[in-house]
Amino acid sequence: MTTGSFPSDPSARRAILVLTQHDIAKCMYEQGAAKTLIDDQAYVLPFPICMPADPPKALQNIFFNANLARPGVVLVQSPFDLDSYVEASLAPQGFALEKYMHFSTLCMYLGAKEVSVEQVELKTRNGTSTFKMQGEHPRGSANLDVTSEELQKFRAQMNLHDEFDGGPADITTAEGLLRRTGLLADPSMRTLLEMRRESKNQLRSRKLVINLSSEVKNNLQIVGRLHIPSFITLNAQYNQIVHEQHDYTLTVLVQF
Repeated sequence: MTTGSFPSDPSARRAILVLTQHDIAKCMYEQGAAKTLIDDQAYVLPFPICMPADPPKALQNIFFNANLARPGVVLVQSPFDLDSYVEASLAPQGFALEKYMHFSTLCMYLGAKEVSVEQVELKTRNGTSTFKMQGEHPRGSANLDVTSEELQKFRAQMNLHDEFDGGPADITTAEGLLRRTGLLADPSMRTLLEMRRESKNQLRSRKLVINLSSEVKNNLQIVGRLHIPSFITLNAQYNQIVHEQHDYTLTVLVQF
């Protein structure tokens, strides 16, 4: 983990740990604690923050827009906006919702009339819980009460049915969205774009299964490998979220 001036290279701050000057100094002399400061893709942000006259966008977002500059907070970089961060405990669900928002926006640019979520699934190391949209309660393996509750909360935050006027596909704008958010690598979204690019035999509907968690996993792995000393107090949910697998998957019907 690097210290010093705020990195301009986004890959050097995929995870950020906000520490007081006292805790940073303690990491230096406590046996084994210096490991906290060694990771090429993570950064220690000293608190209180000394803001430069012209702060970089990422630092502005952390300090002013999201109010995340608090000692002991572990931040995870958004895989869709390299200057945006959330607390590690909120990252799995928050970035899954963000990816779905980008997907729905993509469908709008591609001329869709309707985007309907048919099923939401959450997979953890303990098993799988599924929520169908026909008024069902979550179904899953035994002893998945916590997982089902998480799935209920996730579903409650989603817009399950988007309707648009429909129209010709704006391929340039749609492709720009995927490139800007790094989602051109997602096979479901890229395929949908290419199929709507074809003008001779237009796509009218498509059912897709979308993994909403694949992009954020890499950044969470960076957070998970940090050796954070026990004397640093973290969010109570930190260990559960970082070391637990969360895979949100959607089954979606898009109609043009």
